[in-house]
Amino acid sequence: MWFGREDRILVGRIIKSVLVSVMLIASVWSLVACSASSIEQERKVYTREATDEGNMRAQSQGHGLNGELVSEISKSFEAKGIKLMNNMSADDDHGGISYMYLLNGSGRHIVKVHIFGSKAARVAGMKQMYSENGDEAVLEKVLGRTTIRSKGYVSLVYTASGGEKDEYEPDVLQVFQHVLEQLR
Repeated sequence: MWFGREDRILVGRIIKSVLVSVMLIASVWSLVACSASSIEQERKVYTREATDEGNMRAQSQGHGLNGELVSEISKSFEAKGIKLMNNMSADDDHGGISYMYLLNGSGRHIVKVHIFGSKAARVAGMKQMYSENGDEAVLEKVLGRTTIRSKGYVSLVYTASGGEKDEYEPDVLQVFQHVLEQLR
């Protein structure tokens, strides 16, 4: 035998000591990491950053304050037998968000929902994007027609191009009117 009983007891104690030390170091490290994470989360709460992040996530997923509006648009088009497809969304730098849909998957029929932070932001944003700042407009171009309906902080835009300009327009305008009437 190379080691006696006392040597084995000593080696066992050393191994236990090392394991306890490693566990202690790991515990302290995780405590420090959790503490830093908690401090960062608390900072976000006090600076409203956490609220802003949550609102942006909710808006981009169609939940939160804009969720009812987006849901109403979807239900209204569905009632007309029109599918809103290829849903895309984009945030602006001023707390607004825009959604874009293809009607029944056609790239010739596009509905955009622009939700701004305020009516003033809507007026300025629509003037910048479409050179129109009124509540209603029709922009007739060689390649297509764009119809705009707005109320308060929301603008609904329908663009149809090609020889199918009139295919969905009556239904789209009825949906726009219905949705905008729901706004306070």
